[in-house]
Amino acid sequence: MRRLARVFSLSSPERRLAMSALALLAGIRLRLALLTFARVRGTVDRWASRRDPGTPEGVSPRTVRLAVARASRVLPGSSCLALALSAEVLLRRHGLPARVTIGVAPGERPGPSMLNAHAWTVSAGTVVAGAHANLESYRTLAVFESH
Repeated sequence: MRRLARVFSLSSPERRLAMSALALLAGIRLRLALLTFARVRGTVDRWASRRDPGTPEGVSPRTVRLAVARASRVLPGSSCLALALSAEVLLRRHGLPARVTIGVAPGERPGPSMLNAHAWTVSAGTVVAGAHANLESYRTLAVFESH
């Protein structure tokens, strides 16, 4: 509850963006649990095409990164894919470029999960969601890009 209370201490534009990120993250998490990735991808594209006329000026990859990070603290345990897709929607709604990459890297231990999967979003050279120390170590499986 304290994490959610902190959202209400933000300025009005920051709060609006943080609440949008929270709603998107919750919706995408639910859809990832219930639907195929192709259906979730369709939902992301539909949601991203909706422009928010009440959106504050000054939305940037940095402010979207902060909003998604705040949402992830309110909804802990969110997957990197849910965070990456939420960031993509916010970026695209504000007319910013977004590139979501899904990749795999060798696992640290031999066994059933010999690969680690990861998803991240980049906009204008900024890693907005899924920042990871060794993104270069991941082999790309899929890229979803919008300008």
